[in-house]
Amino acid sequence: MDTSRCSKCGNSSAGLPTKAFDISVAPGTRHHTLLNSNEPPEDSDFAFIRSAVSSVDARLACLDDEILDLEEKLRLLEEERASLSSYRARNRAILLPLRKFPPEVLGEIFAWSLPSITEARRHKFDIADSPWIWTHVSSRWRAVSLATPSLWSRIIIDADDVYPVSLIETQIQRAQKLKIHFYGCETADSRPQIQMFQLLSQHASRWEEFSVDLTSKMIPLLFALRDQLSSLERLWVQWDEPQSQAAVASLDSFASAPSLVDVGIQNEFRFVPITLPVHQLTRLQLDAPWETHTTILKLARNLIQVHIRIDFDDEPWPQTDETINLSHLRHLYLSHPEALAYLTAPALDELGFFVEQDDPLDIPPLVTSFLDRSACPVRRLCLRGSPDAYTISQILRQFSSIIELVIGTSIAGPTTRERANTLMAALAVSSSTGSTTIAPHLSLVLLMCAQTNYMDYNTYFEMVNSRWQAADCALKSAVLLTESGSGLDPATLRRLHTLRQEGLDFLHLEGPAASMEMGAWEHYAWAL
Repeated sequence: MDTSRCSKCGNSSAGLPTKAFDISVAPGTRHHTLLNSNEPPEDSDFAFIRSAVSSVDARLACLDDEILDLEEKLRLLEEERASLSSYRARNRAILLPLRKFPPEVLGEIFAWSLPSITEARRHKFDIADSPWIWTHVSSRWRAVSLATPSLWSRIIIDADDVYPVSLIETQIQRAQKLKIHFYGCETADSRPQIQMFQLLSQHASRWEEFSVDLTSKMIPLLFALRDQLSSLERLWVQWDEPQSQAAVASLDSFASAPSLVDVGIQNEFRFVPITLPVHQLTRLQLDAPWETHTTILKLARNLIQVHIRIDFDDEPWPQTDETINLSHLRHLYLSHPEALAYLTAPALDELGFFVEQDDPLDIPPLVTSFLDRSACPVRRLCLRGSPDAYTISQILRQFSSIIELVIGTSIAGPTTRERANTLMAALAVSSSTGSTTIAPHLSLVLLMCAQTNYMDYNTYFEMVNSRWQAADCALKSAVLLTESGSGLDPATLRRLHTLRQEGLDFLHLEGPAASMEMGAWEHYAWAL
């Protein structure tokens, strides 16, 4: 074997030395004494100390050279390993099932990657987001993404963001139908907002959805859209600021939209009449005086879902026995349950209304009269505001068809907490002799809270647990959603998770995740 010697220390340089450099010093020698004490050296000591240092310097230099050689070898080995790993990954990727996915399946996967509207508004426009990112992965993925127009149909414009006009134009070209979400801002620079709205308006005939926060500067542009919205199916209109409505008497931009079936109008600041093709609507949410609602409801015979928010203005309810028959209505949500006295809905599946803390005790008779008159198979009861035990128990006792109870509240305070605790106690199964269970047929109880201090969650657990354990109760699912707060105490949360392990379909979410889940419930997303 050919072994070379280090010119500096004489050791083999073909690899690590077989024998370590000898640094031992014999006890009793002058060298040993100097190493292990602070005794000053004599002149005669300098020669052998310098010799020892020189020998060590040579060996250290040799070791440094060997370390450099090994580091270079390691670098080369690591580079080769990285190259081979990449080559292996590319070869294995050929075998992945994803390569064989049909284009329509791949396009569906891309569609699920699109950010929600909330996420898109929270983050600034970025071509590294979906769907833009899929055009830069591979030629096939680019081809699939470009051949899937629905990926490009949703365009979200926020006045607080900056959008490259060229990219918006590219997105418009790649889409077929357009879903426009335009969030104007009264206090922001109107020029880029107007420029972008004018660009989108050039393609108004392709708008399938249009959701807008209107500003005063956008009103003339909106009037210009009349008779151009031939594909519009879904519309949502709200006003950015009170001054946005200042010079608007009414809007008729959507009166001639032949495909419009789904409309939401939020008049938060004051009522602005908007002319709609009401005879063709299937879904409507509207803030308006009750007189306006009645006029529309008498004409909108195809409604399946309606949200009636009444701009009451202290006007008295009309004195009439006439009721409006909504024969196709499946979902009804009211800001004022008093409106039930004027409606009939024989096909109703879901009923929701807002309960004020000081509401009179005549809500149950209103609901009973409405449901008896409608003879409808209502399955879900949704209450917002500050629902009380009396109202809910009276309704549930009389209508066994109600198997899902949804309660949502954004009202905080000791009175709300007391009412909530009383409600949970009333819904719990009592072990007392002779007591009866309220609505043993309930299969779902869903609770949505703005704050975690809405109630005593130990009381909530006792309600859920008692219904889960009771042989005569049908509870299968319990959902608890809280948007903010300190969270449930660990002990209560552990006990609730124990029920899930026993088979209860239990879901608990807090914060943004809870908000997203709340949005999945349409009656909550289109809030009363």
